[in-house]
Amino acid sequence: MMRRALPVLVAAAIAAGCGSESSLPQATGKGTIRMINAMPESPTVSFLIEERTLDTVSYKNNSSPGRWDDLEYTFNFQISRPSQVQPTRIASQLLDVAPDVEHTFVLRGSIDAPGVDTWEIPERSFSENETIFEMRVGHAADSLGTVDVYIGQEGVPPQPGDEIATLAPGEVSTPRDIEEDDYVVTVTSAGDAGNVLFQSIPTQIVASQSVLITVLEGDANDTAPVAVRIFNQEGSAATLADSRFPPTARFVHATTDLGTADIYDDTGLQNRIVADLAYGDITADIEVPAGEVPITATAAGNVGAILLEDTLTAFNGTRVNYYLSKLAGDIVGEPIRVDRRSTETAARLTFFHSAANNRSVDLYVVDAGTAIDEALPRLAEQAYLQQTPPLALDAGSYDIYVTTSGEKTVLEGPLGLEASYGDVFEAVLLDRVNPSLAELKFFPPP
Repeated sequence: MMRRALPVLVAAAIAAGCGSESSLPQATGKGTIRMINAMPESPTVSFLIEERTLDTVSYKNNSSPGRWDDLEYTFNFQISRPSQVQPTRIASQLLDVAPDVEHTFVLRGSIDAPGVDTWEIPERSFSENETIFEMRVGHAADSLGTVDVYIGQEGVPPQPGDEIATLAPGEVSTPRDIEEDDYVVTVTSAGDAGNVLFQSIPTQIVASQSVLITVLEGDANDTAPVAVRIFNQEGSAATLADSRFPPTARFVHATTDLGTADIYDDTGLQNRIVADLAYGDITADIEVPAGEVPITATAAGNVGAILLEDTLTAFNGTRVNYYLSKLAGDIVGEPIRVDRRSTETAARLTFFHSAANNRSVDLYVVDAGTAIDEALPRLAEQAYLQQTPPLALDAGSYDIYVTTSGEKTVLEGPLGLEASYGDVFEAVLLDRVNPSLAELKFFPPP
């Protein structure tokens, strides 16, 4: 069974001074401020104190904690949209910072109707020889309703009455001290210990820290419908994986040097997970074991003709695209984690470059019917065997071109693309029989 320990990082304090002769309010101490982005379909959110940006925070993450004078401030939250130069402010929260208190803003809901909860706890110092950690549980998954949360040992099912917290969305439990150990975190429907919504793998939670276990909604990057993260007082974060949902891999045949193949995920070649994978084929998500997974590709129907032997490191609850490609004349496997999460403000496009005949390419995305003669590439010099960063698009009709880097020599296109907000487009760039051309092949929906 895999175990993970939550690392402890050291965050720098931000000092702010006040003049003793000023008529303005005088600070007497400092408090800590951070935010958690709990909006499942939000873009990255900028977190500001007044008009000063403190951090940018993606979904399921927290900002770096900062210490500020115990004065009153307006904290602002804003996003960027693909076609807008100026950011859009989506929420503001007035807060009188209390000395020696950690204030955590939790941004929930949608960008059109966000809610801001403030979770507060007295700051705490730990000595080096502590054997306990301080724990709270927060509920930020609106779709789950009220839940019970249990912390226990592996193999011990949750029992009614043993829950450490019953929480509605937006609520956080009171802190309690717990001995360092390996624990299983279980989330159930309120009052129904048998209806398990989430159950973590055994995870070591180390002593001498204050941790906030936060229940969130899973997204398209998760194999489980519920996600749980741990944040500590220094801003370090760790993911708890649901033990009931194994990782997945999606296999892509992306080189003309490999014939039609079968794929196995065991050393004895007894468990065939893909049959007759031909050039350009893209599988659905296939469950694989967690840990070091032996991946073997053989000629179709012939286990004696081994074409590739590789090891895929797979983590509970995660998804990966596995590309069968070519490097220096050898067949290679390229595992790539792709962000599939949908965002409500943009469509997103990304592709993996596996066209060996064209080692570096440019990508153009223009309004439908527009030539690229005067256009600039949206992505330039995309290298072979690399995944592009996601490209954010407004809803609309587009033509896509792939060209030789630095030139207008068209390798592929125009390809029409109808984009709506929330769409996520994945593609792979493949060789064609004609080496002066390439094919940008879009993945089917997962």
